[in-house]
Formats: sequence, structure tokens, C-alpha cells
Amino acid sequence: MSIDSLNGDISEFNEKYKGTKLATPEELNAYIKDAEEILGRYPNPDGEVRKALGKFCSHLGCWVTVFGQDLEHGIGYYHKSIELDPESYDIRWEYYTTLEEIVDDDDYRTPEFVKDAVDCLKFCIDYCNTPELRDEHYIHYRYVDLGRVYLADGQYAKARNCAKASLKILKNDNANNLLKQADKHLGFFARLFAGSQGI
Repeated sequence: MSIDSLNGDISEFNEKYKGTKLATPEELNAYIKDAEEILGRYPNPDGEVRKALGKFCSHLGCWVTVFGQDLEHGIGYYHKSIELDPESYDIRWEYYTTLEEIVDDDDYRTPEFVKDAVDCLKFCIDYCNTPELRDEHYIHYRYVDLGRVYLADGQYAKARNCAKASLKILKNDNANNLLKQADKHLGFFARLFAGSQGI
């Protein structure tokens, strides 16, 4: 199958579900069924088709997780998108933005979600290996994002180190607030050894 064929399939799918909020189980099931039919037409993608399918799966992950409130299928689509395009900054960032509220919520946060959020943010940080990319993607804020995940997970020393890494790049209130929160949880002597925790 060609990239033109896939783009046509995705355009038709998006048009069909434009404005849909996946508010009922029936809508969600129909959405997933149609999405799976498209994915099934491209069993061994490569090149442009593979990358386009990765982007499509990321879109599915967002809609199914956020609007459909179906974490199992939604997160599965995000994992599939990373499998299809493992070097995409956009896919990792989109997955993290979906995970952000989940890892902040005591009722939904799991070790698996924390690990995925950490992996996504570490990828985004490592991806920005030139001054241009670091500026474009506001790398100092990505360190703050990573620190907030650690803070929510109780890894206060790592959260503190992320705040300091952000401040080293650019003085900013978000990192200062993160540092204060981490220090609040860490005793004086614990802070002395926090640097050995890394990020």
C-alpha cells in the first residue's frame, strides 16, 4: 500500500469522526474498530508509510485515552506509535502530554505510567543535542517536566537534580518552584547527597 492510499484512509477516518467525543461505549467501539481496519491494511509498513502510521497511532492514543477514557487501548496505541517511529520527538512529546495528568493523579499513577513518562522526557532531552534544538524545544522546561514526574512519584532527590539542571540552563520560576517542593520533602542531610541520584 502507498502513502497516498494511507493518507486517503486517514483523511476519510478523520472526516467520519470529526466532532465526535467518544462519549458512549458504542462510539468508542466503532472508532477503535475503524482504526483497527486501517492498521490491518498495512501489516508490514516501511518508510513514509511507517512514519505516517506512527503519527496516526499517536493520534488514536490521544483520542482513546483522553476522550474515550480507555487507558488500556489508548496507551496501547501510544506504544504502537513509538514502535513504528522510535526516533520521533513529536510522538514522545505527545505521549508525555497525555501521561502528564495521569502521573499527577494518585488514583491513576502506576509504576508503568511513571516509567513511560520518564522514558519519553529523557528521550526528548537527549534528542535536543544541538543549541538550536535545545532552544526550539525549551529544554529547560523539559527538565522541569521530568522533575515533576519524579516529585509525584516520591523521587525527591531526582526531582531536585532536574530543577537544578533546568536552572543551570536558564533561571526560571518553574524550576525554582520545583526545587522548593523537592527541598521541602528532603531533609538537610539528604540534600547533601541528592546529587548522587542523577536524573
